[in-house]
Amino acid sequence: MVFFLVFTIFTCLYILFLLWIYIGLKGSIAPLSGSAPEPVSIIIPARNEAHNLPRLLSSITLLEVPPADYEIIIVNDHSTDDSAEILASWDGTYKIKVIEFTGEIPGLVGKKAAIQMGIDQAQYDVLAFTDADCQLPPAWLKEIQSNFSPDTDYLLGYSLIKRDEEDIDIRQVNFERSVYYALAAAGMNFRTPFTSSACNMVYRKSVFRKAGGFGTIGHLLSGDDDLLLMKMMPYIRRAKYNPRPLMQVISYSGRDRVKTHNTNIRRASKFRYHPWYVKLASVFIFIYFTMFYWALSKILLLPGQYMLFLPVILKTVAELLLCLKHLKMLHLSRLGILYFSQILLFPAQFIFYAIRGSLGKYSWK
Repeated sequence: MVFFLVFTIFTCLYILFLLWIYIGLKGSIAPLSGSAPEPVSIIIPARNEAHNLPRLLSSITLLEVPPADYEIIIVNDHSTDDSAEILASWDGTYKIKVIEFTGEIPGLVGKKAAIQMGIDQAQYDVLAFTDADCQLPPAWLKEIQSNFSPDTDYLLGYSLIKRDEEDIDIRQVNFERSVYYALAAAGMNFRTPFTSSACNMVYRKSVFRKAGGFGTIGHLLSGDDDLLLMKMMPYIRRAKYNPRPLMQVISYSGRDRVKTHNTNIRRASKFRYHPWYVKLASVFIFIYFTMFYWALSKILLLPGQYMLFLPVILKTVAELLLCLKHLKMLHLSRLGILYFSQILLFPAQFIFYAIRGSLGKYSWK
């Protein structure tokens, strides 16, 4: 009985958290600005991406060019493959400017140094970011400029994970990403950011500088998206989320499961650098998911535990409604069926990487 009461209370708190995400998600959706479009500097860091660059560059040639000016800066970051040769043939084409970055920037490590180099070279205030393993939709630049009103300082777009051919694993990954993007959108709306994504985000150079740039997070290999957003939020006037397919970039992950594993560890390892509310929410979710598995084990293994069905059903209905709402916004409603496998897989993955991430020790280029 004691466990039932505690689990029920935690379930009610969890449903309130999901309601908070739902309200924040709706409030974060970016309306069209209606104002004159601002020029944009697109910054793309690339390290040893020769196998991905042709696809990225081809998508750049298909961008629907808006009336306002723009520039594309690709920072070739210490590449040892054929990236330099591929980029050299494109330098100056379609307003692409290639920066060969072979040095160091004191206080900055990894990708942040390359991004800083691109920001320093950018001539416009509005900075759009993506990754070299991405493919841009033709309307991407137009969507950015139509959403970026004069009082907007941050814009997040969705990114869809693909391999050369889609399979069930990728669909599972995209379902999981939709959950984190809903949380990201809600956090931006309530000015309590939880996460973000470097492969499809836009912010102002002026806000980046007001926040001190990478500053106190420059020594970390990751955090150029979520931790940076947390640093900039006090200076951001308005943050928006655009889930529309017209702004969705495609990110190609390949089939390197070790890389995916290390990526998940890297993300979880930043826990100690997050603000108190992220830590509190993470600990709560960790405890609640652990209780959820314990409740399921009691239902399956012990007789007369039928009361536990009630909080489990409430949790299931609330999660499903939120997932379906966001997937509909993304035009990915077909992924909703995967919830019935993720109801068991997602909590297990969250618990595993929460523990594994706290141990650190991951490899990253």
